[in-house]
Amino acid sequence: MIGINSGHLTVLVIRGHPISVSPGLFPVHSLSIMKFIIAVLFLASVAMAADMGMNIAGAAYNFGYNTGDAGGHSRMESGSGGNVAGSYSYTDANGDRRTVQYSAGPGGYQASGDVGVDRRTAAAAAALAAMAPKAPIPAAVAPAAPWYNPVPVAPAFVSGPGGYMAKW
Repeated sequence: MIGINSGHLTVLVIRGHPISVSPGLFPVHSLSIMKFIIAVLFLASVAMAADMGMNIAGAAYNFGYNTGDAGGHSRMESGSGGNVAGSYSYTDANGDRRTVQYSAGPGGYQASGDVGVDRRTAAAAAALAAMAPKAPIPAAVAPAAPWYNPVPVAPAFVSGPGGYMAKW
């Protein structure tokens, strides 16, 4: 039972004896503060659970850059309606200019251009791969006929002075 009794807040009544708390220790207005905090927490949880509605298929854009240094990095990209197309290029360690064109959209990411191995070392790599030892082809082996160990159908029963009947 909770109630106000002559300036005191009655928290509990046990066998007719009220247990009271002084208003200075537990003021009545703190209940309204607690209700306010609960309401704010409820509204915050509802706001966090709401759909954010992000628009990933936003406005069209274009951007690009070119470093102009020894590495020669550059990139160009444009996008519209969730589809992206572009290219990037760089100068590799052998001095070759590598360029990759790409597109991304509902069908996924697709790249074309210099996405393979280095042109100068591709022939040497193929020659080394040809010299590599081949794995031997294993001979076909027929599986052995299965063999099963005979198991008794029922466990052995030993009668005697011990066991179940000895308890009676």
